[in-house]
Amino acid sequence: MRSKAVIQMLLPDYKPAHGYGIRSLFLLLFLLLGGCFSPGELANRNMAGNYRPMDGQSLSAEVTIRQVNDSLARVLIRIKPDEYLYVRQEDNRYLATVGIHLQLVESYDVPTRYDSAVARYTMDMTEKGKARIFEVELPVHRKGTILLETVITDEGKGASATFFIPFAHLTAQSRQCFWATLPDGTPFFRDHVKANDSLRIYYQDTSTGFLWCHYYKKDFPLANPPFSFDAREPFDYHADSVFRYDLQEHPVLTLNRRGFYHFRIDTTRKEGFTIFRFGEDHPQVSDVDQMLEALRYLTTRKEYEELKSNPHPRQAVDGFWIERGGNEERTRMLIRKYYTRVQDANRFFSSYTEGWRTDRGMIYVVLGVPNTIYRSAQSETWIYGTVNNPVSINFFFTKVDNPFTENDYALSRSPIYETSWFRAVDVWRSGRVYNNMY
Repeated sequence: MRSKAVIQMLLPDYKPAHGYGIRSLFLLLFLLLGGCFSPGELANRNMAGNYRPMDGQSLSAEVTIRQVNDSLARVLIRIKPDEYLYVRQEDNRYLATVGIHLQLVESYDVPTRYDSAVARYTMDMTEKGKARIFEVELPVHRKGTILLETVITDEGKGASATFFIPFAHLTAQSRQCFWATLPDGTPFFRDHVKANDSLRIYYQDTSTGFLWCHYYKKDFPLANPPFSFDAREPFDYHADSVFRYDLQEHPVLTLNRRGFYHFRIDTTRKEGFTIFRFGEDHPQVSDVDQMLEALRYLTTRKEYEELKSNPHPRQAVDGFWIERGGNEERTRMLIRKYYTRVQDANRFFSSYTEGWRTDRGMIYVVLGVPNTIYRSAQSETWIYGTVNNPVSINFFFTKVDNPFTENDYALSRSPIYETSWFRAVDVWRSGRVYNNMY
């Protein structure tokens, strides 16, 4: 298979995958059954599971798209072999089998199906303890902003997980036309770098000589409470600095300055490829200043200013939680729960700023995982409680047209949230976890 040769070239330390193509009865059934959902099903599907912390039983994956040319994309998928069930074979080997089904869909609202691809791989026990990357070629004939549905199945367990990735198949400046690798050629899946990360940047047209990179160092305000006004201001596109990146030499980049780096070919257009540089351990929360700042959601303005003015921020954070917990065991539990939500918000909602600072991150940290999430092409609806119940809390987020990220959503604020918001805050302040299911 051509994909195996590519994997060997990019990842010489990885064992090539054993692909069986469409000959597999499993894949044939998978492809046939995959076409059975009815119009509107995606928009009516509860997506809350996508924002739940990993429970040790689920399958996790990172998915990224490379637009090779106008009619072909390569989808790269990184999984954790430890999450799969290894089944004893007739030759006494233990193998895990991974099924991958790719499907291009019009949108959550209009699930018209377009191109698709299937693949099947096996892994042996020696691959546990390290990541595994698969690459699947996907024909792309539909122009526009579409949706990639990726279903990954552990055949041994009979379990699967579904991931949705926006795919902007629009122009030669669309973000999927660019990609990054580590210096040794290993694909880079994240949209953010850490202090020690070094990258090379690539573009689909190998004859292009260079890219322009605009660097932005912006301080974005923390999300306002859901019952207040949205204070978001128009973005100032004046860059703090600009440099050229040579696409022929592909020099190694180390992006040390916090902020974000936007790579483009045509500087008259806003679309491009963005790499973000957040804190040292993002998405983890280990910096005491960030731990203190995250308390803003639970404090009055006066309390927060007093915490900020404390010359010993660690003592200020500990003191806040000890006062709420009352004893060491409860205090530790509160700290673990609250900052785990901050960390998960970073994983799910980071965009132009850290995820916990965004509108969705604010709601997630204080109220936890919603019972129900409905997605459309341009919005998310979060429901705490049961659907169509008048006492349930409903939040509506609208997708923001942002050239730097597809993950920017703005909350529709309203005074009706004030009572429920302060009720949730009071639960935390009284030493309990609000919505302690996750």
